[in-house]
Amino acid sequence: MKQLVFLITIIFSVVVSFSVNTSFLYSKEATSVYLVASFNDFEPVPMEKSFTGLWRYNVNLEPGEYLYKFIVDGKRTIDFQNDKITAYSGEIFNVRTVQEAYVFSKVGDGKVKNFYFDNQRRYINPVQKGEIYLSIEFEKNDVEDVELQANASSVQKSVIEFNNTILYRFHIFTESEVLKYRFLIYDGEEIIYGFNRSEEFFEFDFNHPIISYFDIPEWSKGRIYYQIFPDRFRNGDSSNDPKGTYSWNGPHNRNSLSFGFYGGDLQGVIDSIDYFKYLGVEAIYFNPIFEAETPHKYDTTDYLRIDDSFGNDEVFSNILKVLHESDIKVILDGVFNHTGTEFFAMKENFLKQEKSDYLDWYYIKSFPIKKSTESYEGWHGYADLPQLNNENPEVRAYINQVIGKWMSFGIDGWRMDAVDQLPEAYWSALYENIKNIDQEALVVGEFWRDATSYFEDPSFDSVMNYIFRDAAIAYAKGGKSINFVNTTNAYIHKYPPQVLHGLWNLLGSHDTERILTAFGEDTERMKLAVVLQMTFIGSPLIYYGDEIGMTGTTDPFCRVPFYWDDNKWNMEILELYSQLAELRKKSNALRKGDYTVLYADESVLIYERRYQSENIIIALNSKDSQIEIEYDLYGNYIDIFTGKSFDTIEKMPGKSFLVLVSE
Repeated sequence: MKQLVFLITIIFSVVVSFSVNTSFLYSKEATSVYLVASFNDFEPVPMEKSFTGLWRYNVNLEPGEYLYKFIVDGKRTIDFQNDKITAYSGEIFNVRTVQEAYVFSKVGDGKVKNFYFDNQRRYINPVQKGEIYLSIEFEKNDVEDVELQANASSVQKSVIEFNNTILYRFHIFTESEVLKYRFLIYDGEEIIYGFNRSEEFFEFDFNHPIISYFDIPEWSKGRIYYQIFPDRFRNGDSSNDPKGTYSWNGPHNRNSLSFGFYGGDLQGVIDSIDYFKYLGVEAIYFNPIFEAETPHKYDTTDYLRIDDSFGNDEVFSNILKVLHESDIKVILDGVFNHTGTEFFAMKENFLKQEKSDYLDWYYIKSFPIKKSTESYEGWHGYADLPQLNNENPEVRAYINQVIGKWMSFGIDGWRMDAVDQLPEAYWSALYENIKNIDQEALVVGEFWRDATSYFEDPSFDSVMNYIFRDAAIAYAKGGKSINFVNTTNAYIHKYPPQVLHGLWNLLGSHDTERILTAFGEDTERMKLAVVLQMTFIGSPLIYYGDEIGMTGTTDPFCRVPFYWDDNKWNMEILELYSQLAELRKKSNALRKGDYTVLYADESVLIYERRYQSENIIIALNSKDSQIEIEYDLYGNYIDIFTGKSFDTIEKMPGKSFLVLVSE
């Protein structure tokens, strides 16, 4: 019998535990930085500052989890670039996870495992001619540092840590038509990363950008916005009140607030110009003002006509004139996902059925067409809101006609409703059309989550920043400061830097409960949230009535008519808004300055806003009880509310705040 011999080659992996060369980085300006970590029993060890300005400590560690924090110029502080934290012995530490690493991927070995640099806005982000952000990304513990070599007049570097990667971002200004650049990587030796991974320079031609320029209107950065629900703000002309208008001062109930009219109109807004000036309003975002059957106007019957209960084209022209004379911008609500059933195209579908010319304007399911989602797609299942087919070129052309008409009046921008209901490509095309009409028009999307992808093409200049809202409320309710920092850093680090100052930082809207109600009508806690809103990076958006302490649960009770009886006003909240608005309007640090967290431990949060030589420091304590701290301000500061002078913050009383300007 012939013996068959099989040669079997078995390839298998043997897991060997190697120590991993691990880098701890600190990228801010400092005189001295020490590392305190669990791998050396929390004994401070000095970090070394490279000639590039990056502080670093390298150590070989076995795979596992380690606790650490920094001592910066004598102050213990966590790493605000790392959102993984834990408590140990009553103190907050960051957590660094060290994983098994390939032998060829470690700091200082002269080898780079992966280069992340591609034609995406994350890495190549042109703002305008002569200004661009360039970023390159590596896996953690792979390189020591990165510099940019370029024909630039100015380069600013920042280092951002994500879960598994480190991104080096360079903000570049140049007078050259063509930017030539390459990355110099330090990893035990110098490695040049250029075009095609050679030493040749990449080239970015500002006259023919490979990725479109993207900057938001300069006027929108840090501006103070005010949201008005027109039927409920002020009745300035009783002659246009709908039949059966309810009494402004109530009593109110679910039925009256959901379906009833109260007579608010555009003339009422015109009559309130002195109030806007007192409050410090710099822009107004109107909920829908076009013809519709309901008080909320999201069931549009005619996009080309102002609703009769609000006014007409003449009144609208007048409101633009009056507001613009006071440098108050006007933003309209664009509701282009759906119409009302009385919109002309849907009316014809009901009337002519299969013979209608507008069947393709909607998603018709069956005949005969009747007011039911069994006959057509309704937005979120509402038969009153038939969903538009925005893939239809005729529908797109009509929407562009609407955009064109109202922009010809001189409006300053659009807030687009429920943008997640349509593809990003649709919004990108509409964004381009709007910018072709007016490059300085602002386009804002209603999106409640991480909006990074909407800034890629882009689709919007800004979004309604509900992420900020959730973080601010959670903190002001007594939450930990580090949770606020981590939640907000998550979008601050991912969004293009040029959009951050224009994000609409709201605390309430027509879709949420009133902010004072969210705090159980605790004025002191609301004041903490207001301080955050008015001093944080971005643009405050105040929902009408929040500034006077109006209360109410979610829709429709958040839509009660404005209290024009000032005896009902919460003057503490109003004065706080007014004072912070006054400060913000004259402060470049608050309007468009850098944001840096200085201290975040338990319930105390301290951060700085800085622009050139101007800086403002904000300190808050969300806890009910006083917290003892010792934070040196390295200079003398005045609290704008009490006039007291500070060179050190030694304690923060319960539910308190400081807004400090340098003397």
